[in-house]
Amino acid sequence: MAVFSPHLLSRLDKAKFGKIRVWEFSFRSLFKEYAWLFLIKAVVAHPVKTARGIRRYRRIVRADKPSAPEYVRFHCLPEEADFLRSARARQPGPLIGLGFCLKPYDPEDPSRSCPSGRANHDCLYFERGETRPVCAGCAIYDIGRRALEAECPAYIMTSAKDIARDFMIPQISRDSFPAAILLLCPYSIQAIILPLLICGVQMTLLSYASGSCADYGQWLKADWGIKEERTTIDARSQERLLGLLGKLRPEDGGRVQSRGNRRFHRGGNIFYPSVYHPHK
Repeated sequence: MAVFSPHLLSRLDKAKFGKIRVWEFSFRSLFKEYAWLFLIKAVVAHPVKTARGIRRYRRIVRADKPSAPEYVRFHCLPEEADFLRSARARQPGPLIGLGFCLKPYDPEDPSRSCPSGRANHDCLYFERGETRPVCAGCAIYDIGRRALEAECPAYIMTSAKDIARDFMIPQISRDSFPAAILLLCPYSIQAIILPLLICGVQMTLLSYASGSCADYGQWLKADWGIKEERTTIDARSQERLLGLLGKLRPEDGGRVQSRGNRRFHRGGNIFYPSVYHPHK
């Protein structure tokens, strides 16, 4: 492993060596549980889908103009119009993935922190339809309300292992989540594109504006649930996200229940709109 120093791996990413831009992340993840879970349950179990996803990924990297990874604020595959057209044809809508680091957090004042705790999949509003005063300033609550109106399942993302287990493996195995809108650290965007393509996920990815992980070391600590910084999204990204959810929102009088009766129901770590609560 000494041969593959972070500096060398970073240079391979910048050069798009082999039409791949996740050399550093991949090599530093080799002995992590989440990597082996995805390798065995997705890559080895579904070789044809894996090969298809890698080919598509390499075409995307080859077509990218920048010579180094550009951690853009907004990334949509396929193009936004095609993403929306495909998403509208499915029930439920795209999975809305929100990082736990968006939750309010003040280690010195519990009343200013999320009442459901920090590094977990829980949310008082998602689970009970209830709020506390601190929820008024929470992006998860605000976006979750719009996701519910758009009939989209919501997921509070924690560790890479849970994301693989709750989202990626069910998708590649059973086509459970063919589309997703995810809020991520800029650093994570490049790392997640390849596994999402392997799993056959149409994706819209938005990055945080502040408080995000800047490198693998910070990302790994957050993956363990160690993150005191609170992430935020800027007004432009939030407007674009809410605009997408607005376009996914069904017309009144259609197949949905009355707005006042809508609730999320939990299935595993995913919160489903009441219309689509899975009966298991």
